[in-house]
Amino acid sequence: MSCRVSLLVLVALAGAACSDQNPGPASIIDGAAPANTPRAARERLAQALAVALNDPATRSAVKARLDASNAPEGKVQFQALVQSNQTTLLAALARSSATTVGELLSDLDAARGLELYLPVAAQRAAWTGDANILVATIGNDRDAPIGFDAAGTRQVLDRHTPPPIPVLALVPQETDFTRGHPDRVMACVDLCGDDNPGYGGSDANSGGAVAPGLYLTQSHFNDSYESWAKGAPEFEYHVYGVGDNGQSVLLACTGESQAGKYSWDQNELDWTGSVMLLSDTDYNAYHAKHPTAPIRIVAWEDDDEACVDHADVNTVSALITAVDNAYKSITSGKVDPWYIHGIKAAPSIFSLLSAIHNVILTNDDLIGNAVESTITGDAPNGANWVLKSNGTTTTGWLTTMRVQ
Repeated sequence: MSCRVSLLVLVALAGAACSDQNPGPASIIDGAAPANTPRAARERLAQALAVALNDPATRSAVKARLDASNAPEGKVQFQALVQSNQTTLLAALARSSATTVGELLSDLDAARGLELYLPVAAQRAAWTGDANILVATIGNDRDAPIGFDAAGTRQVLDRHTPPPIPVLALVPQETDFTRGHPDRVMACVDLCGDDNPGYGGSDANSGGAVAPGLYLTQSHFNDSYESWAKGAPEFEYHVYGVGDNGQSVLLACTGESQAGKYSWDQNELDWTGSVMLLSDTDYNAYHAKHPTAPIRIVAWEDDDEACVDHADVNTVSALITAVDNAYKSITSGKVDPWYIHGIKAAPSIFSLLSAIHNVILTNDDLIGNAVESTITGDAPNGANWVLKSNGTTTTGWLTTMRVQ
């Protein structure tokens, strides 16, 4: 279970931080949020930022920081940004919202980790740093984004289509700016360090020796599962196995937050290439403990902590159970080093529930459980595994390959 560390403590001590499982009420789509919720804190911060950007110097400083970002889509970590540069932005936000620094820090803490960027690529390329900009925030992808203009006027934006005016989004953090070092959280405005970027590359196409294991070579999703206000989707493939207690454990995660051989970033509905799903090293360690146990391959769209499932357990349970029932529980795979695709259909002997962190807000989206095409009876675009959800509903597909 993840913990929550107060931003006020972080400011004083630069201590470790970790993500929050918020037990509060479900998000509200219409009308203002209750004053003590993360959503209300996000809205107050977005409004304060929108008004603060009336000042050309503040606007120029924020634009320069966004332009310098090495993170995907030019993102920056908002709490760290506010604390940087001798707290100039912190003071500007306090002035624009006519509040105290202490109250502002309380909102930064209550809102949890936030990232700031222009999620629409064309707007990101076109915005020159002028005052013609909105600041918007959103929690769940199913909500309507809430925008604020330079006067601080609140407006509900279309959830499907961005407005023509550029939008600067202040949204729940999906990027690990610390690169796996949470003790650096207050220093990582951008990606910490430059020795291990962890984005876009893999052993499979780096030009060096290719590590043996199970690889992904084709991936298709029927939907992006992401609101425009949250930018490009954060697709991930999770490989689960049986733990020592008979419950499910995550063996490997392939996604944009991962470094080295598991680093993979799919931003469109279709992708082809080569990236690791499960290395021989990781599989052999699992196989030594559970020699007859299968693995499950599940696709997610991440909206919270990278490579950690945050979802409503009851909803996910119903979706996966329906898939198991539809295909007589032949919804897992056995790794076969002599098979060209590297993995064959096998009966499932474990659920995923123990691997899922039950939350109400900012749920990750379960895309589907992979079922071999010989079991589903279809092989779209030649794929050997089909993503299924809620019974026989196809949500995507993938192709795997064995590398010796």
